[in-house]
Amino acid sequence: MRLSSNIALLVVSLSAGAACTRPPASPNSALEPAPVAPVAQATEASSSATAANDAAPSGTDGPDVARARETAPAQLFNWEKLDKATFERARREHRFILLHCAAAWCHFCHVMEEVTYRNPEVGKLLRDRFIAVKVDIDARPDIEERYRDWGWPATIVFSPEGDEIGKMRGFIPPDAMLETLRAVDRAARVETSNDGEPGATSAPVDALPWLFLRAARDLRTYYDTTLGGWGMRQKTPLGEDIEYEVRASATDPDALGRALFSIAQQRALIDPVWGGIYQYSVGGTWDKPHFEKLMTMQAANLDAYASAYGKTKRPDVLADAHDIVSYVERFLTSPDGTFYANQDADVGAHDEHTRFVTGHAYYAMDEKGRLAVGQPWIDTHVYAYENGLMIAALVDLARDAGDDATLARARRAADSLLATHVDETGAVAHDSQADHVRFLADAASLGRACAMLYEATHDAHYRDAAVHIEARMVETLLDPATGAFFEHTVDSDAEGAFQRRQHPFRPNVLAARFLAALGSITGKKTYGDLGRRALAAVSTPVALDDQGRILGSYLLALDELGAAPAAAKVPSAKPVPTAKPVPVAK
Repeated sequence: MRLSSNIALLVVSLSAGAACTRPPASPNSALEPAPVAPVAQATEASSSATAANDAAPSGTDGPDVARARETAPAQLFNWEKLDKATFERARREHRFILLHCAAAWCHFCHVMEEVTYRNPEVGKLLRDRFIAVKVDIDARPDIEERYRDWGWPATIVFSPEGDEIGKMRGFIPPDAMLETLRAVDRAARVETSNDGEPGATSAPVDALPWLFLRAARDLRTYYDTTLGGWGMRQKTPLGEDIEYEVRASATDPDALGRALFSIAQQRALIDPVWGGIYQYSVGGTWDKPHFEKLMTMQAANLDAYASAYGKTKRPDVLADAHDIVSYVERFLTSPDGTFYANQDADVGAHDEHTRFVTGHAYYAMDEKGRLAVGQPWIDTHVYAYENGLMIAALVDLARDAGDDATLARARRAADSLLATHVDETGAVAHDSQADHVRFLADAASLGRACAMLYEATHDAHYRDAAVHIEARMVETLLDPATGAFFEHTVDSDAEGAFQRRQHPFRPNVLAARFLAALGSITGKKTYGDLGRRALAAVSTPVALDDQGRILGSYLLALDELGAAPAAAKVPSAKPVPTAKPVPVAK
């Protein structure tokens, strides 16, 4: 991001303990401020916010939501929609827009909504001078991709003209929010850089083998030889990194050791009562979890366990896979066999009349205790992106474990999705009630799942569905000028900053893997050519640096597209611990 010449961007970067994030690329990115200079008022707000957050040690739940509900007055403003009418009103009434990016499963989103936004002074200021907008980032994958580096909740401030003028990370206490909002009038418009977007700095296609070597080397530098996993400050079960290491073990004798040691260490994040894997742990250890259970994390780690079991036939690894499958089947599977999006960490977060119980207290209970208290809220949206990931993971497990029942689960989910989420043109809807906008991540994920199902079953229905989805994806989302794919189809209701469609790195990587799978099942070289061009286009220096430790999927895509050099190996700097098989009594 580049600042305008005469004013600095309003930025508040808060404590990592006060945000619920999907894993940040850099293990330290949730703690480090963005590389821009804050205005003085924002600096003061940041200091007070950080002090408040630092008062709660890593792994705690922050302010008491139950007490806030009992004592705080009613919210003084209404949440509006992120739509064209909101931006038109902002221009007409010369109001700033505050965008609250939240996740239904996010503990600190609940805290901020109950503590900060119900504060009378904050509420009055938002009511009188702003338009407050709330977005569920799981329902809007474009918003999630755009602001994911800011954690959840992310708070974005727009000018009346729709330009971004500030970004704030994580939970913001009321006093800090007041200072920040009062500073908005004194913050000017900023210019957004396209340095990470495809263009002049994109890699040429013939550089992909070199980029594979660089990415493999970079991933190795993030590996924690002491505790396993990638990254030091936040321990996250990065399934795609593990899956890559398993595959790399064909040429790198140390890679399997890294994968198995990481699997053993992250076992601390598997719920010992119901199964399923938590999102991450703070404090640089595996024993301070955030208890959200996201479908994206279940799928990625199921894929990792399937590949590791296929390589080693270790029963403890298969048991980990079954822990995820049993959890998903019990809690995140709909009556038609499709999969729900996630489960919250806390009980009562979505119903102020229900007793609020934090995840730390709840997940310390046995099953009887949990059932007596209730159950954390489940997001019952059926999103194509999450479903495609889980279907693909189930196909992998069925192949590696020889499990026909698991393959049947994958087929049932795919058949339901193809009937409800894919129209006659091949366009894939985010959910069955989605509007006219279609997202790249949905098409790439479900399309790849269909291609994998064809490979597993030889049922032409899945091959034809995959081909149909790809054709529509190329027609509506491919940017012929760069070779990369846009994040979504043209949105006639978009305003301000959202009129500029981006080419997000991770969905493009998934699209490349989809195209590689199509090339494999059809034998058509053109699919691979498209995939390599898309991957090269998004491989800019800024975009690659931004990935940090989350490089597994990129490396897998390069390998699947034939862009990995033969016998590629990056020597390890240190000996790699190995994990001994754990006896399984299940």
